[in-house]
Amino acid sequence: MKFSVIIVNYHSWPLTLACVASLRAAGRGDAEIVVVDNDSGSVPDLPPGVRLVRSGENLGLTKAWNREIPNTTGDLVVLLNPDTVVEEDFFGRVEDFFEGEPSAGVAGPRILDADGELQLSARKEISLLSGLLGRTSLLTRLFPKSPLVKNQFPALAELSRPAKVDWVSGACMVVRRRTLEEISPLDERFFLYFEDVDLCRRAREGGWPVFYLPDVEVLHQTGGSSRSKPRAIWLLHKSAFLYHRKHGPHGPLNLFSAAVLAGLAGRALAKLAASVTGSVLEGRPETPGSSPPR
Repeated sequence: MKFSVIIVNYHSWPLTLACVASLRAAGRGDAEIVVVDNDSGSVPDLPPGVRLVRSGENLGLTKAWNREIPNTTGDLVVLLNPDTVVEEDFFGRVEDFFEGEPSAGVAGPRILDADGELQLSARKEISLLSGLLGRTSLLTRLFPKSPLVKNQFPALAELSRPAKVDWVSGACMVVRRRTLEEISPLDERFFLYFEDVDLCRRAREGGWPVFYLPDVEVLHQTGGSSRSKPRAIWLLHKSAFLYHRKHGPHGPLNLFSAAVLAGLAGRALAKLAASVTGSVLEGRPETPGSSPPR
């Protein structure tokens, strides 16, 4: 199988270069590596063989993917955040999985943060319960071993083999090209966040299961490419409501949607207030601008 890797860069060249270096170190010489630059600034020298695509503007994630996926040729397309580092056996393990599971449409690895802590990257479908038990919510942090939390986050289980899940994190998703051909174009309304949930849902609805691969590890420096936390908070909650409007129940007279909107707005305001307060206490102003991929 041939791999195509697409990295969308936005003001994160040091991280992107480290990501590319890890891909090269994985020893897959035939892997096609494409960097889509959503930044209008200067570009450093890229290793030979790495293809650079200049967007000329910040397209966000999904639009950048839609533009570039048709220009790649790999049987498996790796959608990778710039603030990730793959391990040396990444390509071999992923290839073995897809060859042994011909029905698989999407797969995501076990993701660790910079401190080696597990990130909850494999999840159940979005619901009211998942809204209460978010990846970083207080209840999830207080009761990480509770059955409810483990049910929402299959990555918490001590799995020894690949497992079917509802969706995997867009920090690193491997998608079969045939799957992409059937579900494309991806929904460009998801500028940032929830594009991974929507992609995985569309794959499942098209008959392509989504899998979590506990024996494949990727390091992810969460927020390492972020330049504007307030804008990231806004985009996260905007995308959450968009996903609800697209896939969730609206209720009579849209009352349920109104409740969801109110809840998300309150949550966003609380997080924005905490972000601004934290910035003031640390003595640094928030930098305006668009937020890059997770």
